[in-house]
Amino acid sequence: MALLMLSACGWEVPADPDAEPVLNVLSGEVVASGPDAGANTYLLLFDAADPPPPVGTGSPVTFASVPAAAWSGGDGMIGAPWALTHIPDGTWLVTALFDADGDFHPALGATAGATCGDWLGGHLADLVTGDFAPITLEGGEDRSDVPVVVARELTTERPAFTLGTPSVQQTDPDLQVVQLASTGVHSAIVELADPFDGTDPCGTMFLYYAEDADADGAPDPHPNPALAAGGALDVWPRIYLQYLGEELEPGESWAAEVVVDPTPLLSGAVTVGVPTPVTSLTGFWIPAAVHTLPDGTEETVTAPDLPAGAWSVSVVSITGQTWTVPNEVAAFPATVDGYDPGAQGAALLVE
Repeated sequence: MALLMLSACGWEVPADPDAEPVLNVLSGEVVASGPDAGANTYLLLFDAADPPPPVGTGSPVTFASVPAAAWSGGDGMIGAPWALTHIPDGTWLVTALFDADGDFHPALGATAGATCGDWLGGHLADLVTGDFAPITLEGGEDRSDVPVVVARELTTERPAFTLGTPSVQQTDPDLQVVQLASTGVHSAIVELADPFDGTDPCGTMFLYYAEDADADGAPDPHPNPALAAGGALDVWPRIYLQYLGEELEPGESWAAEVVVDPTPLLSGAVTVGVPTPVTSLTGFWIPAAVHTLPDGTEETVTAPDLPAGAWSVSVVSITGQTWTVPNEVAAFPATVDGYDPGAQGAALLVE
């Protein structure tokens, strides 16, 4: 009788307004088409509004690992179970990195990247284009039917580089040039081959690529309307700067882009739509940056009001592979004579 009375009154269990939200779970099977044996694999979760390179510049909010021993199968098709837990409400992308050579580690920027020979994938909307399928979660959902496909082998190395430009002047009327040079990395924490010499496809390089989405034979304008208005073309790799000042408040950042020199394209040394390895890269810095405030609002700031001091330099390849200086390599010993790890501690000084 009491139960009937409670039902008739529409009684509800009291809710604690201060209780932690119930978090969500994603799981399923990751399938690799190509590798014959398992390898340690990482499932990375990205905010769909802040996707990973090359689509965006986002960083994973969490990750899960699948040990090599968890894989089974053969004949070019292997699989393993995976799960990501404690996921907040939101819309997410799931990507995968099959670490074929065992040199990935998510804790450090210098090791948290896919290297030549690794395989990539994710939860995809289209197997042909490789577009990721966003997943929306809320209220403690447990989705156990999320397939992840790994099928793209990387045949190029991360675009490791040394910075040849110590500083730029934000009030100088002349065009500010930023010079980068490919480098091998011979460190106790990571090894990357010496610059591409035409023989070893896994030599470090910049993969110079001019986008031609409309197939008219001409390079497309830069996707940033402000840069396109100044004549910039849609050329990879991208070069990004980020201010490193210690005075930044939580959630605050400064970011800028260096426009890649189109001369190799305009001179005919590079063909539109054809990825071409080069080992040096020139960019032009326009003294402007996007300032993200602690509340998430953004403003565009131009010289002379940019913060002076050290800015990191990041290169993003069309493959999605990245490299940033300064990085942790500078703090570890070299593994070969003549290699200077300290060069990886350089930052670009904006004056």
